Formats: sequence, structure tokens, C-alpha cells
Amino acid sequence: MATAANDILPYYDLVKQGKVFTGNIASAGVILPIFSNTTQQVGLWNPIGSGVDIVLLRLGLTYVSGTGAAGGYVLGYLANAPAAIGTGLAITAFTETAAISSYPGGGFSSVAKFAQGATITVTAPTVKRHLGINQNAFTAAGTGQMPYDVERSFFGLEVLTPGTAVFVAGNIATLATFSGGITWAEISR
Repeated sequence: MATAANDILPYYDLVKQGKVFTGNIASAGVILPIFSNTTQQVGLWNPIGSGVDIVLLRLGLTYVSGTGAAGGYVLGYLANAPAAIGTGLAITAFTETAAISSYPGGGFSSVAKFAQGATITVTAPTVKRHLGINQNAFTAAGTGQMPYDVERSFFGLEVLTPGTAVFVAGNIATLATFSGGITWAEISR
């Protein structure tokens, strides 16, 4: 009996259709603020009228530098993200960074807006999900640290409908600098 490609490659069909994208944080990294800060550093926004649901697939973080305060990481959430930035709206600044298609050479571009390390000014988000990613207090000069995995897969449990946005943030001001990326699928409504 033949095995279907999506039995062993669950996202292949979506990738081949040009519906999977990754937004990368610059290798120099960013300090992830507390979720309630009105200036965020890493965001994914599904504008009103996009015609797609954004399904988060994966989040990966890589420690770069800095002293870390004990705390955890969350997805901050805006339920009233507009179609565009503007004065008096829930998002007043959002410097977009180009997303990368998981199917190179296909000419696909993302509907979602991804930003990292630039200006993202928003109404204070709320906590949407605790990620179960924690850090102890540490110094940048710490030696003998063991490598660790900081990656979360969402298994279709996180969906951004049009007019919503999420931000990778701390449940406190965690202070360390991280790089990494977010991968998502765009599914027609």
C-alpha cells in the first residue's frame, strides 16, 4: 500500500501551494518586552479584509546575548487589529519585514504582516497563550551553560483570523536578546 505524501510530510501540500511562510528575527536579535508594553519587537498581524486565516505552525527562539531575568514567554494578543496602521487605531506603527516563502522560486508572497526589531506601536496587548518557555535569571558572562531547545509547534491550535495580531513577548520584562523566527500557513476562509 502506497503512503500518501501528507502522511509523512504533513505540510508539503500547503508549502507547494505557496501558503507557508517564515518571518525571521535578525541575527543580532531583539529584547522581547513584557506582553503589555505598547512597543513590541516581534509581531504577526492578519489585517482586516485579508481573506485568510493565519495558522501558526512553529516558533523558534535563539538566545543571542544579555542578562536574563527569571520569567517566561507568551503570545501577546490584539483582538482589534485594523486593516492598516493609523493614528487612533490599535496599531499605529508597524515596520514590516519581508516573510520568506517555504516554496522558493514559486513567486509567492504573504498576506500576513510580520515585523521584527523595528517600530511596532500598539494598544497594550493581552496574554493569548503562555508558551511554556521559561528562563532562569542569568548573566551574559555565564559559562558552562548547556544548550537547550526553545521551539514550540502549535499543531493548528493558534489561528489569527482577519483583524487580529500576536506578539512574542515576556510575561515580565525578561531582558535577554533573542533571534529566531515564526512559521505560519495562510488558509483561505
